[in-house]
Amino acid sequence: MDIDVLFIHPGNHKGNYQDLAKEFTAIATPSWTLLLANYVRNKGYSTAIYDVNVKGWNENIAKELITHYNPNLIVIMVYGHNPSASTQTMPSAGKITKDIKEYNKDVHILMGGIHPSALPELTLKTECVDYVAQGEGAYTIEGLLRYLKGKENIQTVKGLWYKNKDSIHHTMPAPIISNLDAELDGYAWDLLPELSNYRAHNMHCFQDFEKSVRDDFSDVRTPYVAMNTSLGCPYSCHYCCINALFGKPGIRYWSMEKVVSWIDTLVKKYKVKNIRFDDELFILSPQRVEKFCDLVIERNYDLNIWVYGRVDTIKKSLLIKLKKAGINWICLGIESANEKVRANVNKNINKDIQDIVKEIQSHDIYVLGNYMFGLPEDTVETMKETLDQALALNCEFVNFYTVMAYPGSELYAWASKKEGYLPKTWAGFSQLGYDTQPLPTKYLLDRDVLKFRDEAFFKYYTNSDYMMMIEKKFGEKVKKHLEKMINVNVKRRILGD
Repeated sequence: MDIDVLFIHPGNHKGNYQDLAKEFTAIATPSWTLLLANYVRNKGYSTAIYDVNVKGWNENIAKELITHYNPNLIVIMVYGHNPSASTQTMPSAGKITKDIKEYNKDVHILMGGIHPSALPELTLKTECVDYVAQGEGAYTIEGLLRYLKGKENIQTVKGLWYKNKDSIHHTMPAPIISNLDAELDGYAWDLLPELSNYRAHNMHCFQDFEKSVRDDFSDVRTPYVAMNTSLGCPYSCHYCCINALFGKPGIRYWSMEKVVSWIDTLVKKYKVKNIRFDDELFILSPQRVEKFCDLVIERNYDLNIWVYGRVDTIKKSLLIKLKKAGINWICLGIESANEKVRANVNKNINKDIQDIVKEIQSHDIYVLGNYMFGLPEDTVETMKETLDQALALNCEFVNFYTVMAYPGSELYAWASKKEGYLPKTWAGFSQLGYDTQPLPTKYLLDRDVLKFRDEAFFKYYTNSDYMMMIEKKFGEKVKKHLEKMINVNVKRRILGD
């Protein structure tokens, strides 16, 4: 079989999540790869997808893939279900390209995604790749395929970084895709293995655990799809690297008619119930969200949807419809309890956080609170403020992150000028990996931040008020599942494990 482009989705669940990968984390569909594969196919090119997170990777697989597909181009998009998943996936992506080149050095490889877009020259110098797509990648991949077929000059392929002997060159930037409905009109779900190979995050399905008959709850967590209804973000938080891919702050939308047509296919053809919208901010435009809810409600689907919002974008008037449409979880980026710490990284919240959380919960919608320890102005006292706030809010689930200066963020530019502020390897950017090395603050060492985070995580999930709430809302199975989760030993190099 000869194909034009083989997409390989990299990943290393075991390395990034240690023993949590066995049961507790999600295995998400590679949304950006699926969009690009469908775009390429619509342009008349033959394509296939190999997902490492589902099928695994070793040196022999490189040979098998090249032999089976004989691709004209291999594309590796280093992009996960959140911005941090890009840099922490680089070790996996790098091994894949190395294995391929060792088998056949003449195979053309392009790498894209947030991390390569943020560091295109470094990526070309240090990874076994021939090209880097800077930006979204659709136009770049199409132009590169035309070049490889002798139909276009390489200098006219927009958004491309490439090697020419010992020097590195780049072309003019590719424009962003403005008409999403027309140009990125669908996901190539049919190119994946069965969607039952993908599972929702554990908390996403807490409300269904009691009816599960499997010990790992996989029967209620699959099939699962991660997808977008918009691209980009209008905000400019200093720790976020999303604009390295999508350009300057801003947001573009698919029409809700298009989005719901995808859901029609997922429900009717693939029997999907669990969906996460990966939009940086799904809850932003009230009119748009209300239209989505109306379209889904009239279909009477039994969906379980997780979305993201800011505390100051939640409109109380929408919550009844959100619940009726199947939106059971809203993730809020609370980050820090201290206004000065938040303001220093351009994260300003102008609403009462407690009121918004309680209002959401009063509509039988669950809250996933995201918190960050180790922002530049954080001290032990301000981090304690954040932990105390988390305990008081008592969200149904929390993510406690250490701050990482991800390539493409303003924090990365700041930290790059300081000695020892950045991890020595890309694996160090993994939040739950053994090599995790968070950003020091102006007042605290990296290991002190990490130690505080890990102890805070244990304190939250062993808090009696939290566990009583969990048992009351979700039942005994979820309580026991969380007790099992908190006993997973996550080892840390810089803490001496």
